[in-house]
Amino acid sequence: MQPIPPELIEFDDFVLRRETLADAAPVAEAIASNIPRLAPWMEWAVEDATPVATQESRIADSLAQWDSGSMFDYMIASGSGDEFLGKAGIRLAGPDHATIGYWVTEDAEGRGIVTRVARALTALAAELDGIVRVEIHCDAANDRSRAVPERLGYRLDRVIDHPITTSHQTGRQMIWIYDAS
Repeated sequence: MQPIPPELIEFDDFVLRRETLADAAPVAEAIASNIPRLAPWMEWAVEDATPVATQESRIADSLAQWDSGSMFDYMIASGSGDEFLGKAGIRLAGPDHATIGYWVTEDAEGRGIVTRVARALTALAAELDGIVRVEIHCDAANDRSRAVPERLGYRLDRVIDHPITTSHQTGRQMIWIYDAS
């Protein structure tokens, strides 16, 4: 078992790398330019998330959580590292399971990046000590997000009532499970 995931994962055309405080400006800019497409599904995609100082604070917290082993946040960047493409991460959600999450910019959408990232993070999460399942959560109406666990062989475990916090959410959250045991 691996104690923590690697800080850098290289793909042919992009990389996943541990965030740094220097990433605050590109993350803030990407959120600002993608609010119209992210806000219908993600409650954090609001103007309050766009100041660089807000992202510096979030990233500082993310770095501390990485060091504690409770969350592993990655920046998705072009292979050259000069283009921000999105974010993804693994969060320990209990003593025996982890969740993965992801989002990409409009420019990165439709290129298979999310599927490849989710596949890699699923494998990494499954290697963490004590993890027996990996979960992906999404609203029942979020077809693009739902397609990812379906493509990766996750199974739909349950649909639960969930507070509606954005304009497109239905209040029905799908919990997709990958058996890591």
